Amino acid sequence: MASTLRSSGRGLLAAAAFAAIGAASAGEAMPALQMINLSCLEALTSIDQAGLAGVFSFIAEEKTPEAFADLLVHDQKALKKFVKKVEKDFKEASAISTWDQQALQFALTVYGSPLAEALGKPAASVLAKLSDLSRAPAVSLGEMTERRRKGA
Repeated sequence: MASTLRSSGRGLLAAAAFAAIGAASAGEAMPALQMINLSCLEALTSIDQAGLAGVFSFIAEEKTPEAFADLLVHDQKALKKFVKKVEKDFKEASAISTWDQQALQFALTVYGSPLAEALGKPAASVLAKLSDLSRAPAVSLGEMTERRRKGA
C-alpha cells in the first residue's frame, strides 16, 4: 500500500507538473507554486509522505488541511501515524497545531458522511481519539514549537 501511495504521489506530482507546462505552452499563465505550509510538511513527514510536498504546493494553503485529511481517510496506516504524532504533540505541548486540528475535524466530517461506508471507517477507538484530539486547544505552529522546547 505504501509503495502504491509513493508511486501514485509521484504520478500526481508529474501530472501536476505536465499540466502546468501544458498550460504555459498553450499561452495560459503557469500556476504559481507556493511555499508549502510548514504544518503541512510536518504532517506529511509524520506519515512518511514528505515526497508529496510538491503536490501540496499546488493546493491553496487554506485547503491543505482538507486535502491532507482526504489522504488520511484513504489510508488507515497514515491515519494512525498522524494520530500518534498529534497525541505526542498534545502530550508535549498541552495543545495541537491549528492546522492539525483542521485536518482532524475534516477527517471526522468525512467519517460522519455517507462516504465513510465506501472508505471503511477506522476502529471506534481511533475515531474516539480523532474526536478528542480535534477538540484539544489549538495554537500556531510557532507556539507549538516553543511549547515543545519548554515541555509545555
